[in-house]
Amino acid sequence: MAEIYGHRWTSAYGDNPNEGAAQTWAKGLGGIHPRQLADGLRNCLASADPWPPTLPEFRAMCLCIPTLAAVKLGIRATEHSQFTRAVWANIDPYRYRQSSAEVSDRMLRDAYDLTREQVMRGQPLPEPSLAIEQEKREFKPASPDVVAAAKAAIAETLGVDRKSAAAGPDA
Repeated sequence: MAEIYGHRWTSAYGDNPNEGAAQTWAKGLGGIHPRQLADGLRNCLASADPWPPTLPEFRAMCLCIPTLAAVKLGIRATEHSQFTRAVWANIDPYRYRQSSAEVSDRMLRDAYDLTREQVMRGQPLPEPSLAIEQEKREFKPASPDVVAAAKAAIAETLGVDRKSAAAGPDA
């Protein structure tokens, strides 16, 4: 990390790997697989933030937890990451879609925080669900005879004379 962030790292955490912050970081990263540590370092290098992450931020980077902004974009996408699906599982979709932008943003932020905490505590993300194949139907407009029969049935149900209804309200 000192090689990535230089003085910003050493002034915040020191440069001795056997004291203070180094021991705390070692405890905080307990249970993280070496491959996940490599993911965290890759995410640090890819980040536009010139400041080193905090321990919880780095742990999230190791676990490949996306940012809230990435999840917001992912909600609108057709393909969803496992994390985004887990966030969505913590939201009432009907209330989310019916709410104001401010309320729906708060709902998304709360669901994101909850999901992030669950993943940080070691809970697995849900497995991807299987997509259900939908039958593809070719659109064929109704024939004039079918349309006329449907109009007649509707007019009869409503008790309306078809000829006077077709003439309009001024007839």
